[in-house]
Amino acid sequence: MKRTRDGRRRFTRDFKIAAVRRVIEGEDLGAVARDLEIGFGLLWRWKKRVVQEGEEHLYDIGRRWGTKAGEASKERRIAELERLVGQQQLEIRFLDKAWRRVEELRQEKNGGGGAASSKR
Repeated sequence: MKRTRDGRRRFTRDFKIAAVRRVIEGEDLGAVARDLEIGFGLLWRWKKRVVQEGEEHLYDIGRRWGTKAGEASKERRIAELERLVGQQQLEIRFLDKAWRRVEELRQEKNGGGGAASSKR
């Protein structure tokens, strides 16, 4: 454990992994937190991250959250963006067809060749 300039404690990746493994192996989360003198909520967040994303997402000292995500995270984001692009392409095609149909109907309605009527 190290401390930042403002006095807050910073934990190494190995420390975090060891703590989370104790909880995953069956020890009570509160007891582990007390034993290691860390907050219950902090240990709970570490455990949640490991369960959802894996140990590789517990970062070492100085590593900021959200910087340089792992390959799995990048692949999920790419897949999400590809799905969004595909959905937008479908919407564009639908609107293009609808617009063409409206134009066809407008031409059929106005294209009878008769004289235009006026209210006078």
